[in-house]
Amino acid sequence: MRPNRPLVPPGLRRAVPLTAAAVGIVLLAGCTSGTTPAASGSSEPVSGGSITFARLSQDVTSLDPHDAVLTTINAYTLDKIFDTLYALDTDGIPQPSLATSYEVSDDGLTWTFLLRDGVTFSDGSDFTADDVVYSIERHLELGGALPLSAPVTDVVATDDLTVEIHLSEPYTPLLSELSVFSSSILPSELADQDAATFFADPVGTGPFVVGEWDKASGDFALARNDDYREEGLPYLDEVRLVALDDDNQLVQQLQGGQAQIIDDVPIAGVEELQGNGDVTVQTVPSWNSDVLYFNTASDVFSDDAVRRAVGQAIDRDALVAATTFGTATSARTYISTSIQYSDQSVDALAYDPDAAADELAASDHADGATVTLTVDGGSQARTQQAQIIQSALEEIGITVEIKNVDNATFWTEFPAGEYDFALTTTIADTGDPDNVSTWQVYGDKDGGAFNTRYDNAEVNDLVLKGRTTPDGDDRTAIYAQLQEIIAQDVPQFSLAYVAEIKATSASVHGLELIPNGTVRLERTWIDSE
Repeated sequence: MRPNRPLVPPGLRRAVPLTAAAVGIVLLAGCTSGTTPAASGSSEPVSGGSITFARLSQDVTSLDPHDAVLTTINAYTLDKIFDTLYALDTDGIPQPSLATSYEVSDDGLTWTFLLRDGVTFSDGSDFTADDVVYSIERHLELGGALPLSAPVTDVVATDDLTVEIHLSEPYTPLLSELSVFSSSILPSELADQDAATFFADPVGTGPFVVGEWDKASGDFALARNDDYREEGLPYLDEVRLVALDDDNQLVQQLQGGQAQIIDDVPIAGVEELQGNGDVTVQTVPSWNSDVLYFNTASDVFSDDAVRRAVGQAIDRDALVAATTFGTATSARTYISTSIQYSDQSVDALAYDPDAAADELAASDHADGATVTLTVDGGSQARTQQAQIIQSALEEIGITVEIKNVDNATFWTEFPAGEYDFALTTTIADTGDPDNVSTWQVYGDKDGGAFNTRYDNAEVNDLVLKGRTTPDGDDRTAIYAQLQEIIAQDVPQFSLAYVAEIKATSASVHGLELIPNGTVRLERTWIDSE
């Protein structure tokens, strides 16, 4: 689990297919979903060309998948250079990548992966099982921003193309964890090299290599990996990554032709972009959620009756309609609809101002309270959400002082517990519910459940049980119970499930959006001029 952008603090973290119809995310009229289609008359991919990908983020600063702190742009660059054993598709489902298949022993303690033959690293050296063993062991040793949480006891190469991962207990989310950027496969020769030197110009099996990286200016470009395992791919010769200061610049550069792909599309500008025939707006159900977090150790919000009052005072449907321009759906549980085992039928708190007033009257703050809402700044929509929350709580006698802070300040104060309640956007890294459950509601760790100081023994036990229970009815029941408890205890209050939106020049085709916020570029191509 991690903030949507740009900093990934240390320690933040599917097996059942889902479709866009099933997850219930609103797809904007006039938008495409999943993969950018080819324009009429341009059905055949064209090799070559260079594109600029502009984002609201920092410059690329590190390409080590096991760094303790990673920016979003670092994470979303790693998966262009390195591969994983399995990789997420546009539905967030792990698909074969460097591994072609896997088997799990009857006791759930041994996972055997068969590796793809004939793969080479970008320097021409052969990819083998030794590289997998080294990469997993390095991940376990260093941890990084997204540690491998599986209870791995041993990793063994039984031959050049077979790897066994041994566990101390069954761990259902393993495949999902092995499909994210932090589980990138590195060459085992790195063990004998200086890491800083290696990651300045890393060797990987992904579709691209580092073409240019000027750390002083921030200039960064990916170049085609001529040794990539899929013949003819990638189509593009070069992808230039540009970091911009605000979303207006993003739109201006796309419309002016300086950029061909933009991330962080401002939701207020989606309709305008849709009406531009030279632009394609693309969306996919994401694992993003806008969430209100309560410091359950604070004077006011240690009282669950006050938290419940807040939950019933906020009209989530109206808030989403007013602030997201049809790009999101109102939330009911901490597990978004695009993540496996989301249960939108739980008995969640509904908008009911009278019930909210009654809850507050029954609390230790019956005469009202004054609280500070710390807002992760940089988003106009989030500021509007804060103002709506402020107005709603005033109606029941709670005075809210809004404190807008920059992203770096937010991710200093929020983990330190220096807040009453806080508003931000977070994104899960996998579609398995253990990921979001471990970081959002599991409380037996420093700071409790995702910095809320919430620590419920029943919830903790269910989270641990959920990760060892095989997919099926029993696991469904566990996560339904978890969502019910959290909906009533309210250590956090999910407001909206947010779609992942990108915009491209109409000349760009084959861009694949992944629910965790990244994109796949190996099949992306641009019309020849």
